Amino acid sequence: MELLWVKGSTKYQKILSATLCLLTPGPLFLMFTHNFVNEPKVSTLSFYISLVLTAFFMFMLAYFYAMKLWKPEPAWYQDSKFKKASLILFMPVFLFFLFWINLSISVPQLFTLLFGDEMVVQDEVIKVKRSARKSCDYRLVPQSINTRFFHYCISPSFYNQLPATKMKAELIIKQSGLGYIVKDIKPLPKASINGVIHD
Repeated sequence: MELLWVKGSTKYQKILSATLCLLTPGPLFLMFTHNFVNEPKVSTLSFYISLVLTAFFMFMLAYFYAMKLWKPEPAWYQDSKFKKASLILFMPVFLFFLFWINLSISVPQLFTLLFGDEMVVQDEVIKVKRSARKSCDYRLVPQSINTRFFHYCISPSFYNQLPATKMKAELIIKQSGLGYIVKDIKPLPKASINGVIHD
């Protein structure tokens, strides 16, 4: 963060730094919630907007630095060329991640939480056990949901009660035009469907 924070920063530096600070709650929000599924068009649009915002932010950063309106930490000038180059290459990736997470997931999820409508839909689910050391080793996986950030955790005891086949289930969701939040999944064991789980 040597490029961002330094005593005696200019107002331009403070504005860009404050913008980054406003983006940081998004990834933190994602760490504690994994039950949101956005609309595909939201994800696609967020990708392109994030590219534009990242390019704009990097341009402004370079412009302010060239015009001596950006004051890095004094240690920045003592860093090796390799460290400087690594940080400069890392910045666009970091900024794109911040913009995309907020535009694609965090903001739509918050909007859905506040303005979405609750409903019940049916889906097929399977139970999955992960062998890695994670906080969510036992999961229910709805077959209609295919997104990396989504997972629905269940307890080991509940996992052991469920059949090793596909099951019909009721998904209690909260939906808006930007996506939906899966609030609860209620398997219907008697309506299970033949199938084999592949962990």
